[in-house]
Amino acid sequence: MRRFLPIILIAFAALFILPQLFKGGSSKTLSSKERSQMTRDAMLRIDKAQKAGFAADGKYTDSLAEIVAKDKVLASELTVPLLVDLSIGTGGKSYLVTVSSDVLSVSRARSGAKVVASNCRVLKSRTGYDCPVPPAPTTTTTPTGT
Repeated sequence: MRRFLPIILIAFAALFILPQLFKGGSSKTLSSKERSQMTRDAMLRIDKAQKAGFAADGKYTDSLAEIVAKDKVLASELTVPLLVDLSIGTGGKSYLVTVSSDVLSVSRARSGAKVVASNCRVLKSRTGYDCPVPPAPTTTTTPTGT
C-alpha cells in the first residue's frame, strides 16, 4: 500500500486539483460598472416608456408590467437584480421612479411632460461609474440702464 500511495496522491491531484487551477479565468458575473450602467439604463427606459405613454394617453401608468411588456431589453436589465419603485400622482399627471442596485441608485420625477427632478448616487465606491453631471441652468441677464 505504501508503494501505491504516491501514485494515488498524484492521480487525486490530477483529477481534482489541477482542473480547478487551470479553469478558464473568465467571469460570467457583471462588473460593478456594468451593473451601474444597467441600473441607469433601466431608469431611462422606464422614463422613456412613461413619456411615450403620457404623450399617447395623457397620463402615466403605475404598472411596471405594462412597461416591461413593451420593452424587452428592460426585462433583461431587471435581472441585475434591481429594486424598482414606481409611484404615480393623483390623476396620473405626475410620477416618480427610483431604480436601485447594490452599486447605484437613480431617480426621476416628472410633472406633466417636464422633468422636475433627476438624481443619481453611487452607493459603492470604486465602481468605475460616475453619475452624469446635470447641465447647469442657463441664466440670461439684461443690462439695465441707470
